[in-house]
Amino acid sequence: MAPRFYVDCDFQPDSTLVLPEKPAHHASRVLRMREGDSAVLFDGRGNEAQCILHFFSDRTEANILSVAPSHTESPLKTVLIQALVSQEKLDWILEKATELGVSKLVIVPAERSVTKLDAKRLEKRLSQWKNTVQSACEQCARSLIPNVQYCDQLQIALIKNKSERNLVLAPAAQKSFYLGNSQSVTFAVGPEGGFSAQEIELANTLGYESALLGPRVLRTETAGLAALAVAQSQCGDFR
Repeated sequence: MAPRFYVDCDFQPDSTLVLPEKPAHHASRVLRMREGDSAVLFDGRGNEAQCILHFFSDRTEANILSVAPSHTESPLKTVLIQALVSQEKLDWILEKATELGVSKLVIVPAERSVTKLDAKRLEKRLSQWKNTVQSACEQCARSLIPNVQYCDQLQIALIKNKSERNLVLAPAAQKSFYLGNSQSVTFAVGPEGGFSAQEIELANTLGYESALLGPRVLRTETAGLAALAVAQSQCGDFR
């Protein structure tokens, strides 16, 4: 498979564009690509361009051969409301959720979140989160970059991100879930210690069904990913 690079622009067939510094450096210095090598550019909005790279001393150009919409998006729209966890765990969740086709990721602090973010750190972290998702799209052949947001209140996150089906994952729940023919689903996942009883009650009050994933207690970095995989197998593109 040809290397993939994210470039935020409108691609035109039979045109040439100068690659931005980041993908140009990655192509020439990291991947050691050569003159005339093939690559794929994607715009983050669902379109990709087949191109040939040309290397010069002061720039790298992409000769665009064709442009087409990507066909790697799931018909199922999924939102993951993930409670704030350590950066290492969150990077893993963001990367793997992107690979599993998540449409939107909302990071929110919870009562039991160990990690805390102030306004100064948040701006840097949000940029890091978006870069993680972008890199995951390059690797997994997605051309539509999932939306990544931070919301400072769980209640607001739950209200603003409702789907056709809305589920809060809770080990004490009495049943798993079956999505049937649903076209969209939102999962809410707690931090390392799980959501508190009050937070689960809040979610239930707002229309979120409590659900569990089998008889074992899953870590926060496993639970959301397992839920996404089950959802894709039930009514997404894992069928």
